[in-house]
Parts: sequence; C-alpha cells; structure tokens
Amino acid sequence: MKRHLTRHLLQAALLACSCGIQPPASGQASSCELEISTSESYIDGRVNAAGIRPGDTICLLPGTRSFLWIRYLHGTAEAPIVIRNSIGGVNITDFYYGLKIDSCSHVKLSGKGVPYIDYGIKIHDINGGGMSIEGLSTDVEVEGIEITGTVFVGIFAKTDPDCDFLSTRDKYVMRNISIHDNYMHQTGMEGMYIGSSFYTGYIINCDGHDTLVYPHVIRGVQVYRNRVEYAGWDGIQVASSDSGCAVYDNYVAYDSDSAVYNQMSGILIGGGSGCDCYNNTVTDGKGVGINVFGLGNEKIYNNLIIRAGMTFPDPYPLISGIYFGDVVTLPGASFLVANNTIISPKVFGIHFKNTESSGNLAVNNLIMGPGDGFFDGTNLVVQENCTFQSLDFNQFVDPPHGNYDLKASSQCVNNASPMIYFNLGFDIKSRSRPFAWVNDMGAYECHDSSLLSAEARYREDDIGLQVTQLGRTGTVRISFVLPDESFVSINVFGITGKAVTNPVGETMLPGKHILDRTLSDLNSGIYLCTVITGSIIYSKKFHLIR
Repeated sequence: MKRHLTRHLLQAALLACSCGIQPPASGQASSCELEISTSESYIDGRVNAAGIRPGDTICLLPGTRSFLWIRYLHGTAEAPIVIRNSIGGVNITDFYYGLKIDSCSHVKLSGKGVPYIDYGIKIHDINGGGMSIEGLSTDVEVEGIEITGTVFVGIFAKTDPDCDFLSTRDKYVMRNISIHDNYMHQTGMEGMYIGSSFYTGYIINCDGHDTLVYPHVIRGVQVYRNRVEYAGWDGIQVASSDSGCAVYDNYVAYDSDSAVYNQMSGILIGGGSGCDCYNNTVTDGKGVGINVFGLGNEKIYNNLIIRAGMTFPDPYPLISGIYFGDVVTLPGASFLVANNTIISPKVFGIHFKNTESSGNLAVNNLIMGPGDGFFDGTNLVVQENCTFQSLDFNQFVDPPHGNYDLKASSQCVNNASPMIYFNLGFDIKSRSRPFAWVNDMGAYECHDSSLLSAEARYREDDIGLQVTQLGRTGTVRISFVLPDESFVSINVFGITGKAVTNPVGETMLPGKHILDRTLSDLNSGIYLCTVITGSIIYSKKFHLIR
C-alpha cells in the first residue's frame, strides 16, 4: 500500500523537469513511495525526498547513471528508510565516485529489489572509491551491491576528523553498520575499509596549528556473507570498532593483488577493534590470511585459510595463516584462536607477536604444510592441535575442489578438547559441534553417519579423557565416558610427577561424566590429569593458565 501517495506524486511532478524524477506509472513498483530515474543523481531529504518518512521505500529505476548521492534521510530503528532497485538492475559507472550515503541515519540500501537479480546495484569502472558511508551517518545496512573496477576502495564507512572537529571520538559514535551479501572484485585498494585505521590518533593542521585528533569508533559492526576477490590491498578491513563487532561467513580470494607492503591480508581486524572473526574462507591471497591487531578478548575460530602468501615473491617474513600483533591491547585481555583449518601458509600457521595480552590459547586448530612452522610466539599457550608437516589430503573429502571437510577416518576427528567454556558449538558450515561424541579439530566437524556406530566401539577401549580450563580461573573441567560401572580415582600431577591434589574416588555408572576441579593454589604450567578405572590408568596433559 502506498503511503502519502498523493503528496509524493505532487512533489514528483513539480520536480520532474529540474530533478529528473519520474512519477510512478500505474501498476509499477507499487511498494515505492518515490521513484528515482537515471537522470537524477541526488536523493536529498531536504529537497526531492523531503516527503519521505521512516518506513518509506525509495526505488531506483533501472538503467545507467554516473553517480548517486544519498543524503539527509533519517528513518528509525523500527522503521528504516529503504532505497532499492526496482524492476531491473541499476548501473553506476564512469565518475570519480560511485555512491555516497551522507548525513543519514537508519537507512537500508538494497540491491535485492528484484528477486532474480543477486546484485541489483552494480558500481563499476570508477575513478575513485566505489561506495562510502560518511558525513556522520549511522545505522546503515548495505546488501546486494556489486562493486568492481575501482581505483580506490570498494566500500568505506567512516567520517575522518577535519577542522570542524565534529567527528572526533568525544563527539560522535557511528553505530550499527551492517554490510552483507555483497560482491567486490578488482578493487584498486581494500575491498572494504570499515572504521579508521588510526585509532591511536593522528595530526591534522587547522589554521596553521597542528592538532592531535582521535577518530570516532563504530559500535555494532556486522560484516557477513560477502564475496571479495582480487582486492588490491586488504580484502576486508575493520578497525576502531570497539564493541559489538563480528566478521563471519565471508569468502575472500586473491587478496593483496597489488602487493603493497603493510596492506596485505585477507581479513584485517585493525587497531581499536574487538571483533570476533569466524566461519570465513580466505584462499590464495598474497597476504596474511587473517591479521589481528585488536583490543583483545576476541575469538578467531572456524576459519579456512588456504595458501596464505604463497603467491608473494620471497623474501617476506610475516605472511602466515593468522598473525597477531600490537596496536592497543586492553589490560588483562586475551585471544582465543581455535578450530581453524590452515593449509600451506607461506611462513607459520599461527604467528603470535602480541606482547601485551595474557592467557592466550591456540587449541583444536588443524595446520598442514607450513613453510616455517606451526606456531611462533612466546605469549601463546598451544594445546591439542592437529598438525601435519607435509600435505596429507587423505584427511579431507575433496581438497582439489575446495572441500576441506574431514573424512571420518581423519586423525583430527573425535580428537579435540571439548571447549565447553568458549561455547563454540558449531563449525564453518554452521553444523552442530560435536557430531558423534568428541569435537573434531579444524574448521569442519565431520558429520559422517558412520561415526555414530563407531562411537560405541571407540568407548570400549578409550574413555575419551579431556581436560579444559574454564576461562582464566583456577578451575578445570574433566570429562570422560565409562563403558561400564567402575570405581574411578582422579588425581592431578605436576610435570615432575609429584601429586599436587588429593585423589578423588567414587563408583560411577556407565556414560559420560563431567567434573570440575578447583586448582586455585597452583601456578601456570603443564600438569597431568589421571583417571584410574580398575587396573587401567588414563592420563591427559593440560596447560593451566593463571
């Protein structure tokens, strides 16, 4: 139903000659309050879109235009203003920028206005940046956009401080930026540049005076289900997003194509960010698979990273599967890097160089065929990972065709720490984890039905003892499965073989048992947990982090 139709048609008719707006034709795009023709390059909430209200829809008629500038539109969280393609595809090309969202709030730009077109707004062959979210804009969603052939960035979202000092950190916060289901390829610089990379501040000159300014932060960034290929610099960069940030389910291929030093990664979690990064695929780029320079307390998990840096010419020492570095780290913050599958990284699988964090843990990762080694860095506890010095593609279903799902016969199946505390109950395909009995290592949880029948046989000769620490407390969780009713004795020993706890013993019924033990009197270090059932002793080494 068209709301305010008479008013909008009158405005459209009055502005048609000067602004190129076409009134809606009978029966055409019936859900649109306003239609914009290809001859109109501005949608302005103070002029030709002055009648637009929260919840209204503005439709872009099909055809080619040189640029589009959207400004001064303000919806609400409950009723955003929607700008979408109508009837067919929209092409924006041959200008020094493609599309701007400027001084707007609560708007949604969608290229999904026509069901049979995945990317109904295409921005291509631009002599500058493809698309921007700027001018103190906030609460913006972008979907269904294709951007290619830009000289600069595909999409950027930020307002850099200038001499008006309106966008400095103390005065402005950008919120709730959602960028999903878009396709960026052959961009001259980053595929996406979200937030300022100068979190620690920089100098601008105003009236001859140098002033240190701190760029604004973004709270609430969601970057997901995007496809980024052949970005000249980083594929996806998110920085200065200090809370509510997640980068997930993206596909990044052939990143860092221009091979510009310090601008080379598939995904970059930049300074000032607190982003979880998961369920992404990064393949065949010249740069680091995932670069992490965030604030800490971040989880990097369920990512598939293939041949990071292998196409970059020697020498280049820092190209690894996942790299952690310093910008600003919160006091006491830590990083978790878990359940990643990393195949043939140029240097290390996981390269940890953040010296300000503590309690960092690498667990349940699958690393195969690294150039120099599986892990590097002294500030990282490495526990229960599945590693292969050379390539062993028999572990996977069909790696030549990009399928790195685990075979049921893989040694990485049913062999991981349970990760109960970190709540990582799904894999890169969003399937439940674990499937059969114990978690698998790497990004994929094997869901082969044969594992269900194999579970009983596995329990007959192994209780599946697992020990995992609950956060950075002194409590560890001990889990195992008993095939029969047994008297069980549990104890913990130090690395020298001396018992550091009093044994606990009781009769237990068949099935899975989970027990928590408090070890608050013990220092950080390596310990051994033993479970004795009858005459059989089972043991598991674990790291305690305090």
